Amino acid sequence: MQDFSFVIIITLAIAIGFYLGRRSLRKKQSSEFNPQASKSYFQGLNFLLNEQPDKAVDAFVDSLDVNKNTLETHLALGKLMRKQGQVDRAIRIHQNLLARPLLDNTQQHHIHLELGRDFMAAGLLDRAEMLLKEVISESAELRSTAQRFLIEIYQDEGEWQQAIVIGEALLGSRFFKSTDNKRLSMIKMIAHFHCELAEEDRLKGDHLGYKKKLEQALTIDKSSLRASLLLSRLYNQAGTYKSALKVLNKAIIDNPDFITELLPDLLNTYEGVYQDKGFERFLHEIDNKLADKMQVQGLLFAVDQQLARADQYSQSFAVASDMLVKYLHYHPSLIGLNKLINLRLPSLNGEVANEVRNLHDVLKDLLEKRLNYRCGHCGFSGRQLHWRCPGCKKWDQMSSLKNGEFD
Repeated sequence: MQDFSFVIIITLAIAIGFYLGRRSLRKKQSSEFNPQASKSYFQGLNFLLNEQPDKAVDAFVDSLDVNKNTLETHLALGKLMRKQGQVDRAIRIHQNLLARPLLDNTQQHHIHLELGRDFMAAGLLDRAEMLLKEVISESAELRSTAQRFLIEIYQDEGEWQQAIVIGEALLGSRFFKSTDNKRLSMIKMIAHFHCELAEEDRLKGDHLGYKKKLEQALTIDKSSLRASLLLSRLYNQAGTYKSALKVLNKAIIDNPDFITELLPDLLNTYEGVYQDKGFERFLHEIDNKLADKMQVQGLLFAVDQQLARADQYSQSFAVASDMLVKYLHYHPSLIGLNKLINLRLPSLNGEVANEVRNLHDVLKDLLEKRLNYRCGHCGFSGRQLHWRCPGCKKWDQMSSLKNGEFD
C-alpha cells in the first residue's frame, strides 16, 4: 500500500511539475519568473527519492501557488492522503490551505468541508461537526453535501433526533430526485432513527412515547420491518391482537424475505385472536398462503411449534412431518434434512438408530456454524439480523441467506 501511495504521489508530482513548467515559461516570458516554486518542486522529488513522504508532501504543496486554478489540485492531494489512510497529512494539507490569506469564501467553504471529513476519518467528531455546521450555515452550494456527512456523525454518536432533523432537511431539498434510490434509502434511515428513539423510550418505561415513535417510523416508511415487528409486539403485550395481526399481515406482504423473523410473532398473534383455535389457523395460514414464500428456517419454526404441542403419534405430528417432506422436495437444505432425521429417530431401533443419531450430531455441529444473514453492500456475514450493518454502517442491507452458509 505504501509503494502504491508513492506511485500516486510521484504521478501527481510529475503533473504538478508539468504545470509548473508551463507556468514558469509564461512567467519567464513576462519577466516575472519566480524560481522558488521550482526549487520547492525539486526538493519534493528529492524527498520522495529518499523516502521522506511527509517532507515531500509539504514541498509539493509549497511549490504550487494557491489560487482558483490550483485549489482543486491541493484538495485532490488532500483527498488522496485521506483515502490512503494518511489522515494526519490530509489535515496538514487542508490546514495549510486555510492559512493562505487570499482565499475567498467559496474556497474556504470547500476546504472546511474537506477538513471536516479529515476530522471524521480521524475520529475527531466534535471538530468535524463544528466545521460541517459552519458550511451548512454559510454555503448554499455545499449545504446538502455537508448535511450528508453531518448525519453520519449523529448516527455514530447516537444523536437520533438531530439525525432526523438533518435527514428531513435533505429530503426537503433538491439533493435527491423524487425517484432516486438514495432518497428511498434516506427515508428508511429516518424510520430507523425513530425506532432508535422508540427503543430509548421503551428502556425508560415510556410506553406511550414508544408507541408514538414506532407509528412515526411507519408514517415515514410504511414497509419498515423493524417498526412493524416492534409495534406488533407492543399490541400483543397490550392484548390488542387484531391490531397486531393487521400490522404483521402487511409486514409479510412488504417483506417476504423475512418471513422467518415474522412467524413467531404471527403465531402469538393468532393464538391471541383465536385462542384454542389459534394454532390451527396459524398452520392453515402458512400452509396455504405462505408456503411458496417461506425459507426453510420459517417452516422449521412452524414444525417445532407443532411438535411442542403434540406427541409423535398425534395428527399434528404427522402434519408436521408431511409439511417438512413436501417442502424439502422443492427446497433441499441441510437444516431441513437434520430436522427430518430428528423427527424419524424415535421410530428407529438398534444399530441403524445409532448410526442415524451420529449423523444427526454431525449435522447439528455443522449447522451451529452456519451464517444466516449477509450485507448486500459490503458482504459482511453473521448469524443474527442487524438493522445497521456492523461492517459498512449501512441500514437495511442485511438479507437472509436462504439455507444458511458456513464459515
